[in-house]
Amino acid sequence: EVNVLRLKNGAGRNFLEQERAYNVLCFAEDDWRIQADAALNNSVSYVSPSHPMKTPLGDVITLKDAIGVQTTLDESPASFTKLQIQDPTATNNAIKVTFALNEPGTAYCRATRSDSGETSADMAINQIITASWSQVYTSGDTTIEMTKLENVDPSLTVRDDQ
Repeated sequence: EVNVLRLKNGAGRNFLEQERAYNVLCFAEDDWRIQADAALNNSVSYVSPSHPMKTPLGDVITLKDAIGVQTTLDESPASFTKLQIQDPTATNNAIKVTFALNEPGTAYCRATRSDSGETSADMAINQIITASWSQVYTSGDTTIEMTKLENVDPSLTVRDDQ
């Protein structure tokens, strides 16, 4: 796992940034010199090599090209930059949630009746997701229109939470 770039002069280092493209170059050298010099018995004609055998630069470039540019992952969740409920008196049978995110992503909603006794402490993320009210966000404002508690067909769903 690579998570740090060392500066060429060795004076410092930089951590990899999320969602950044990087070229990956890998270099290797053997430790034959260390092993040969430490051998218990050397040939009478043995001469210690001046340096380790190293991967040729052409092979390093070929591997870089084969690997291609690698982009680090986004490690922060999307967050709402806009979240509002449209006028609930505008319609009797729908709740419209308009939202925007700080990055592309998907928002999920679930309505629960205020007289159901269910509280936000009772609500697990998977219950919000399985209500199946969602929209993909790419840019601008996006709306989720909920017309019932869950957007699922009970005859096609096997659940043990009911």
